[in-house]
Amino acid sequence: MKARLNFTKRILITSAMTLAIWGQVIWDYLHGGIPTHYLLHNPNLPGIPNWVGALVFPFFVYFLLYRIQKRIDKNNSEEPLQKVLWRFLGGLLFAVAISVCFVNGLEYTDYILALVFLLAFIYPLYKSEYYLGWVLGAAFTFGAFIPIVFGGIFCLLLFLINRFVGFIKSVLKPKSI
Repeated sequence: MKARLNFTKRILITSAMTLAIWGQVIWDYLHGGIPTHYLLHNPNLPGIPNWVGALVFPFFVYFLLYRIQKRIDKNNSEEPLQKVLWRFLGGLLFAVAISVCFVNGLEYTDYILALVFLLAFIYPLYKSEYYLGWVLGAAFTFGAFIPIVFGGIFCLLLFLINRFVGFIKSVLKPKSI
């Protein structure tokens, strides 16, 4: 019997992640105020406070967990939940690495993003578990809203790269007579 992300597990995971995000928002509120992140890092442009992301985050998490389970169930896929967990951790580690570099002023974020784009030629990095890991890993530095929006654009680009490689492979594949 294969592991499933049934309704109860999705609710538990969503609740735990929501508590973590709201815990951060409450901590920020009690220790100097909730940070606001400005578009293009420019204070003259509109800002998005972290509590906005905390409102959107539970729906986002549940939706991605639902998509993961739907993909696993589709055509009785034998994709183990353990593989999904490893993908989630991969997305989480990349986001944490970028967050650490950003916070400490290290100039390695461009290299990390370039590595992600290079890996997109080999792996389907647009999948929901990578996206969820990305958002969770970046949420504690940038709030939840900015990683959701940026991650969505990022996943679209990674999807296009991955599909482009698939298209090139199909074009270059020798035709059988």
